Amino acid sequence: MLGFNAWLVKMTDIRLVLAENMKKYRKLHKISQEKLAEKISTAPNYIAQIEVGKRFPSASMLVRIAMALNIDTPELFTTGSVTFINNNNKSIERMYQEIMLEFKQFEYVYKQFEKSISEKIKQLQ
Repeated sequence: MLGFNAWLVKMTDIRLVLAENMKKYRKLHKISQEKLAEKISTAPNYIAQIEVGKRFPSASMLVRIAMALNIDTPELFTTGSVTFINNNNKSIERMYQEIMLEFKQFEYVYKQFEKSISEKIKQLQ
């Protein structure tokens, strides 16, 4: 398990990878930030914040972004054009694998949270 500082560095890195790839695919498909925001039912400034690494979308939003860009969700995290600063002398591939594992763990927790909220809402109805 990663310590908090290592996790924070990796989250910064993964935000930059996401930002770079999202912008690349959006421009490749000639879609403006406004049009992408419209396609996924969010605000254009939210797209802008993701594309500069200030925000990190939820798992469900990542899926919606990928669908709107006509790509598979993992393509948002491919490290082709972003260079990582490797403070721990780990290979970029290993860092990527660790980040994806953490992302999958986060995604699982998020789905459990969504399920719990849905059950609570059903109980209230």
